[in-house]
Amino acid sequence: MESKSPAVTRAVALVEELARQRRPLGIAELARSLDLAKSTVANLCTALEGTHMIRRVDGRWALGYKVVELGQAFLAGTDLVDEFRRGAHELPVGAQETMLLAVLDGLEVVYLARHDGSQPVRLASDIGRRMPAVVTALGKAMLASLPDDELAERLTGVGRLPVLTSRSHRTVDELRRDLDETRQRGYAVDDEQNTEGVVCVSVALSGTRIPTAVSATLLAARMTDQMRTGLVRDLNVLAAGLARSGAL
Repeated sequence: MESKSPAVTRAVALVEELARQRRPLGIAELARSLDLAKSTVANLCTALEGTHMIRRVDGRWALGYKVVELGQAFLAGTDLVDEFRRGAHELPVGAQETMLLAVLDGLEVVYLARHDGSQPVRLASDIGRRMPAVVTALGKAMLASLPDDELAERLTGVGRLPVLTSRSHRTVDELRRDLDETRQRGYAVDDEQNTEGVVCVSVALSGTRIPTAVSATLLAARMTDQMRTGLVRDLNVLAAGLARSGAL
């Protein structure tokens, strides 16, 4: 169905394209990416500049500081981030590691909060960044937590999966087998499917309106059976506490 507000839809698409590219873009490049006339893109940019959603950088366009303000306002509107930070800090094993809180949007993971721990190497993604759910433990934990009909709906029409490393799933059948194993074991695993040399374990929260999960990330060389057991135990404790808080 065609949008009743095409200008709004195009403006949002423009902002999303700038966020996806993560660099300033010119009018011509934006027009090609969005399949719009350059005059339309120029008008959109002028309007968005007036709201401080985007800004000029050396004759190109980049996200404006209003985006940061809106993101912070969203996070301030929920106690979930504060609860996550407090809970992660108190975990006996996880407190020393990089931990993330994320939600599922379609087939993408959106990072809401990060706990950096005490390890010298920082392994987490930036807050607000999106990643394909199928190559992250967070995403697979949330996909595995969905009812079968909702999971099937989200995967409808998916052909080729994003392949980031040699360990990434190539087909939906491979992904489904992984999700079945995730349900059986009670937690998801990213075994260098996102980044070579980096592993992750994740547990989904139960009973939330929006699929939500927490994870722990570390260098593959540091992951032992004992470490995995301790992290999964901590993640279950953290997930249960966040679910009880009802903050999201």
